[in-house]
Amino acid sequence: MRNIVIAAVAGAAVVALAACDPAAGTTPETQSSTKAAGKTSGKPKAVPIKLVAKRAHASRSVLSDGGALSCVKVTVTNQTKKSVEVNPLYFSITDTKGVKHSADQALGEYNGEIDTTTLASHEKAVGLVCGKGKFVPKILAMTNPLFSEAARAEVA
Repeated sequence: MRNIVIAAVAGAAVVALAACDPAAGTTPETQSSTKAAGKTSGKPKAVPIKLVAKRAHASRSVLSDGGALSCVKVTVTNQTKKSVEVNPLYFSITDTKGVKHSADQALGEYNGEIDTTTLASHEKAVGLVCGKGKFVPKILAMTNPLFSEAARAEVA
């Protein structure tokens, strides 16, 4: 039974990786938007999770170690009929040099971080996502509970 579960998880990972090529700048969301945009009839298909990301400054919490933080204010919108889980651990920031910064290293060091919540259909969540260090955020990515990329946005 354990081998079947492991094989199923490995198969799902292969399918997820095949559908998402971050190096080419395509994710399932951008692929569906690109395909839909190529059609002449109807409007483009909406992406399941919409992210809006903007550079921001965070106020430090009492848990801060005083190190540099680079932050992004994010708005997550659930555009599906199913619920979507949001968690600060599901975010990463890629800087202008292509270095990926995990948001989990700065948890608790600033006020206003995005809450852990479940969004119902068409609900929004707004909050900050920060990475340790001084860098210029370029792309914000969000994963799902299985840690495959669910959405990404350019940071304004």
